[in-house]
Amino acid sequence: MPFNYENFINNSKLEYTKDIVGIDEFLSSIGFHYFSSVKLNNKHITFNSISLVLEVSCNLDLLELLSHFNTGRWGNNGREESPLQSALDILDLNNQHNIDIEELTFFLNDTSIVIKRIYDKSIPSQLNDILKQIAFNYVFLTRGLTQKPYEIFVPIFEDIIENIDANENQLNTAPKSYSEFWGVYLDKDDEASIYDVNKNTYVSGDLEFLSE
Repeated sequence: MPFNYENFINNSKLEYTKDIVGIDEFLSSIGFHYFSSVKLNNKHITFNSISLVLEVSCNLDLLELLSHFNTGRWGNNGREESPLQSALDILDLNNQHNIDIEELTFFLNDTSIVIKRIYDKSIPSQLNDILKQIAFNYVFLTRGLTQKPYEIFVPIFEDIIENIDANENQLNTAPKSYSEFWGVYLDKDDEASIYDVNKNTYVSGDLEFLSE
């Protein structure tokens, strides 16, 4: 039987777009614990791993969300780990591929928070700490409560930061933690600003783009 290239391509597509076992339960669990509607926006599949791109839409303002999170009324399952991590652990067990989250975006009423993966399982394992960091830095992020952030990118990759110090040019590698630099769009500014998490302040610099 002659080789049929078209059939080969179609069968390959079927192989790499198979449903993820338990994905609906995974999305429902996230929606339940984060009082949100959750969408699987994309998935990148290799031979042994699946990377998810998730969008979480929540009918709360950022300050409301942080308040509910701090009191345990939002994003809490009674455990130390985040509900996202618990749900992902279950999803992982139900599938032969290693499953991770490549990007997670929270769409709130007044803000969107985009979180990028920086190492394996970094988003689910660090989500609670990221939210705590945003809460802790809220006054500094809003320039003393005078401006509102309508987009927060956690983190930005240092190799796209130029002239971060007035006296020094930097060209660095990807961040090792979420507590380095964030990109923030404020409502009274035309361009994104670079926020230094360790110093709790905005720093001078140019952002060419905010994603990988």
